[in-house]
Amino acid sequence: MAGIKIKIQKRVLIIFFVIIAVSFSVVIFYMSYKPYEPITAVNYYGKIINFRVDLRKADGIPVYPSDSALYLELMHPLVQNITIAVKPVNGTENAYYGIEAFEITKLLYGYARIGTKPGFNAINVSSYEHLPGKIQNPIIALVHPVYSDETAIRIENHVIFIKAKNYEEFDLATVKFLIVPLGIELEG
Repeated sequence: MAGIKIKIQKRVLIIFFVIIAVSFSVVIFYMSYKPYEPITAVNYYGKIINFRVDLRKADGIPVYPSDSALYLELMHPLVQNITIAVKPVNGTENAYYGIEAFEITKLLYGYARIGTKPGFNAINVSSYEHLPGKIQNPIIALVHPVYSDETAIRIENHVIFIKAKNYEEFDLATVKFLIVPLGIELEG
């Protein structure tokens, strides 16, 4: 009879430990689980900056040759002026340029951090070829979806091309353009 009691106690003890282990695992899972919520605003050194799209999605847009090249192109004290170049399209679609240009002025938060305040201006161009970017005056060429065959950011000779195949990706590419020079770090 004594042997039967011991078997029952071992079985109860094993079941007890399994229940404790499962409960502990469930508690850890729920404590670490965070449902996906879009990040559309950040606290940037005490200032709240709002964005039009989810920063996590925007972070997936490629930058050529690299994120660090984009950062170095823009965030230095030699920048005196930033020119936004656009090639007009027909109808109301030109309004998208204004939306993206407004977003780009959020670069001023980053320039305030390094103690400079470059000017901004916009120009219409008939072509995106041979734009005269300079270290003191980088050009940001907003390439409308009508003229683009890719969604990416490309840097060539002090000209930064923000390109997208559709309007949603145009927003994402513009926000990716901002994430890098502002040095915004995204979690998860």
